[in-house]
Order: sequence, then C-alpha cells, then structure tokens
Amino acid sequence: MADDSTPGGESKRPRNDTTPSPAPGEPAAAGAGDEAGAARSGHRPRWRGIVAVVLVVVATVLAPLTLAVAWMDRDLLNTQNYVSTVAPLSSDPAVQAAAAHDVTNALWNKANVQQQITGVLPSWAQVFAAPLSNTLKGYTYQVAQAVVSSPTFSRFWRTANEKGHATVKAALLGNKGGAVQTTNGQVTLDLTPLVDRVKAALDARGIHVFDSASIAPGAATFVIFRSETLAKAQKAVSFFQALRIALPLLLIAAWAGAIAVSTRRRRTVLELGFALALAMAVTLIGYHLGRTAYLNAVSSPKLPRDAAASIFDTLLRGLLDSARSVFVVGLVIGIAALLVGPARWAVRLREALSDGFRSAGARAEEKGLDLGPVGAWVAAHHRALQIVGLVVAAAVLVFWGTPGVAGVLWTVVVLLIYLAVVEFVGRLTKPATGSSGSSA
Repeated sequence: MADDSTPGGESKRPRNDTTPSPAPGEPAAAGAGDEAGAARSGHRPRWRGIVAVVLVVVATVLAPLTLAVAWMDRDLLNTQNYVSTVAPLSSDPAVQAAAAHDVTNALWNKANVQQQITGVLPSWAQVFAAPLSNTLKGYTYQVAQAVVSSPTFSRFWRTANEKGHATVKAALLGNKGGAVQTTNGQVTLDLTPLVDRVKAALDARGIHVFDSASIAPGAATFVIFRSETLAKAQKAVSFFQALRIALPLLLIAAWAGAIAVSTRRRRTVLELGFALALAMAVTLIGYHLGRTAYLNAVSSPKLPRDAAASIFDTLLRGLLDSARSVFVVGLVIGIAALLVGPARWAVRLREALSDGFRSAGARAEEKGLDLGPVGAWVAAHHRALQIVGLVVAAAVLVFWGTPGVAGVLWTVVVLLIYLAVVEFVGRLTKPATGSSGSSA
C-alpha cells in the first residue's frame, strides 16, 4: 500500500483529495513568510516595490543634508555651542603664531620704525638702522607671542567670539557688522585690543617707537574663514537654514514610508541601513577632499596653512564626529537586518545562539539556580523587555547628540549584553518545550 505521508510524517491526502497540487510558484506550506509568499504568489503590487526603492534613494540623499543642517544649526548658529567650539583655538600654537604675526604687522605698518631709528643715529651708524629695525621687529613678535600665549588672549578670544557671534551668524547668512566682519570673501576678528596690550608691554620695556602709532578698529584683523565663494555659501546657508525643521521630518517620513509601503520590509530595512552607511562614507570622503581643496585655496601669509587647518578642523569636528557615528549606526542596522534574515548562515547562527542559551539554562537549573518570581516575570515578559531595550538604545543614540563612534559601539555592546541576559533568564525559567518558540 502506498505511503500517503511525507518524510516528515505530515499527511498530504487532504490536499490531494480536495485541491490540485500547488503550482511551482506557490508556497508549499503556511508560515513560509509574508515576503516569500507574496513574491511567489504574484500578489505583491509592483508599484509598492518601486515606491520603496525611490524612498530609500530619497532617504539616502536627505541623510547627509540633514546631518549638515543639524550641525550648522547646532555648532555654527547657536552662540553657546559656537563659542564652546572655537574656544580651544586660543591655545592652538598655529593660531597663536598667526595672531602674533597679525599684531606685529599691524604695528609695523603704522610706525615707520626704520626711519625713526635712522633719525636718532649718527650719520656713520645709519647703516645699522635696517638690522636694528629687523631685530626690533623680531622682539616685537616675541612680545606679541607672549601676549597671545597668556590667559589674556584666551579671555579676549572667548569674549570677542561671544560678542561677535551675532556677526558670524549674520556673515553666514549674508549680513555685515560688529566685531567680526565679512569682507572680500573672508570672515575676520578684530585684534585691535591685543595691539594695545602689546604696545603697553613694549612701553613697559622701554620701547616707545609705537607710541605715536594709532591703530584704528579693524586695522589689525585675524582671518577666521576665507573663501572666494562666500557669497554662494551664504545663499546655501540661508536656504538650508530655512529647511532645518523640514529636512529631518522629510528624512523620517522617507524612512517610515519606505518600510510601510514595502512588501519586503526586512530587506528594505537592510537597504536603508547600508544606504545610510554609504551616504556617510561619501560625506566623510567629501569632507577630506573639501578640506584639502579649501586649504590649498586659502593658504597665504595672512592665513597660514597650519592655522587654517586648525580652524577648519575645529569648526567641522562636530560634523565629522556625527558622520562617523551615523555611519556606524547604518552598519549596525544593516547587519542586524542580515542577522534576522533567511540566509542559511543567519539561520544557523540564530539556532546556535538559541541552543546555547537553552543549554546554559539547563546547566544552571541542574546546579540549582533559581531566580524565583523575578525570573518567572522576566521569562513571561522577555520579548517585551527586549523591545524596551531596543527602544532605549535607539533613544540614547538619537538624543545623545554626538555620541561618537565609541559611544555608538558601547551602546550596541551594552544592548547586546542586556538582550543576552534577558534571553538567558527567559531560557532558564521557561520549560524546555516552550523555549523553542523564542529563538534568539
């Protein structure tokens, strides 16, 4: 008599008696998965897949724009954050050296020192006027260097930037005025108060050749930013500043819409994660290429390359750190979507983890480990606890601000430890027959 059962013991007679055999493209059994079932049965609307792909592309384009606008709004246009960002520059050796040169040159341009020295020397000694002038200029630079290396410069730098931030903001948005000026494609800081301090320091050392030099406000300036295309940058800043609220909302809508409309949601999440990482990788590459191009364009005696590099790196450090953090977040999302997918290696990994937790729970029970009511409660709610852990970890990354790569990795590590503990307690307390339904 022919055997009517499959090798797994499941009878196939009812299907043969009542319905025709499944078509080659139909699912063989229930539970094969919504994605696979919809794809094989031909009921998946094609337009949904197209819309999902379009939204993934839109989200990928919006991600770096949203990141840049958030950085600009947080670090450049917020006074407190801007001052905190640029404050460390006052102790940067390259910035100090550039400021000392600017102060020295401002004094030297207003006082004809060599002529004054020539006027007080006898005729036979006037050949020494030029060497003496150069020596005095070097000494003036040393005094200026001492002033910009003191706490006086740090206080001046912080106060000037705090008072002048409104003008920095106006400069970025295309306006002018105040202690920080934007002229000829550059943003400058007025160093006149430092010039007066250097003059006083030279007077105290018996050097009075600069007493008659009158330094008007704005005659001594330090270049914070220089670009021949500042006018275009101002238009771009103004445009994106107007979209600072709309862009994040559009990005969230694109992410949510792509997942909602997709009939293969796990794959869509995977694509969103790796596309986000790709967008951040392109942003990081663009940062380094833009840095090199900017430094090549602006380096000059007025703004030395090392000082320009320090200012550029300091101002854009928040953007760089955020891009690195989001890159790691994108990788984590993509890898997580791979791990929960139907790939053979992913299934085997999940089965191995499940078996490991089950075995660990069994060994703990054999040794008499009993967590009592707490363990029973965790076992009864371990799925909800895992979801809470995921939500908390996501909230930490969203509201942290700039966690950095290390912050992201530590958040992921803590989350994995938490999920492992919850799963272990669930496996320990549950009966072995019920634990198979809660694979890791």
